[in-house]
Amino acid sequence: MKFLKWILNVLMGFILLTNSCIAYERVILLSPACADIFAELGLKNKVVGITKHVKGFDNAIEVGSHLKPNLELMLSLNPDLIIYSNDHFLPDRFDKFNIKTYRYDPKTVDEIFEQIKEIASMMNVSESGNSLIFKLKSKLSQLKKLNKKPKVIYEVTQTPYIVAGKNSIINDIIKQAGGINAIDINKKLVKFSIEKAVSLNPDIYIYQIGPMNEAPTSPEERPIFKNMGTIFIKVNELDFARANTKTIDNILFLNNIFYKWSLK
Repeated sequence: MKFLKWILNVLMGFILLTNSCIAYERVILLSPACADIFAELGLKNKVVGITKHVKGFDNAIEVGSHLKPNLELMLSLNPDLIIYSNDHFLPDRFDKFNIKTYRYDPKTVDEIFEQIKEIASMMNVSESGNSLIFKLKSKLSQLKKLNKKPKVIYEVTQTPYIVAGKNSIINDIIKQAGGINAIDINKKLVKFSIEKAVSLNPDIYIYQIGPMNEAPTSPEERPIFKNMGTIFIKVNELDFARANTKTIDNILFLNNIFYKWSLK
């Protein structure tokens, strides 16, 4: 009897150990930002579905946008894991299909590191995850100390006029680079008055170009900004506004600009 009990315990332990080592094999990425994490972890071969603004996953099927995915197409890909970022996507609708869902939506650098660790664990590549985090943290050691902090505005769209608030990865990028987000509102995206933005007299004005802001007029050419002594910086939305490994490069990029400004 004792021997039988021992055998059962061994079998249960083996089953639990085996299950803990099983990684997801068919992943749909509804979070464009998370695609970079999968690429950096060497997991491209695990991705079967992506959104339309994600590049570099040649063997994956486009399933629409992250806001309006094609659910029937997604189910046809037989995924075992769906990673999403937007609240409009309702993960509970996949419960009956036994599909795991995971939300990727970090707002800070620390949260990026936390979610890299979680994803690496889920995909059974924890060692690669730890190595990636170490590499990214090492990059941050290159940050230069500023003599003074610039006041910064980040334009998300010109029309309607929307800027980045405190509850966004942009805010943490500015903060980590040594600047101060002039928009002191605890939202991700803030509909704002352009006159109010001018009155805040930012030292640095960043504007993005991409799907959300396809063809903005350069701020230097807008009459309302004409007499400002602001430094204007153009960035690529798809690289800059997504919270992933590129966030670290963006911090270093801005830190270098802020540092030169602080010497004046």
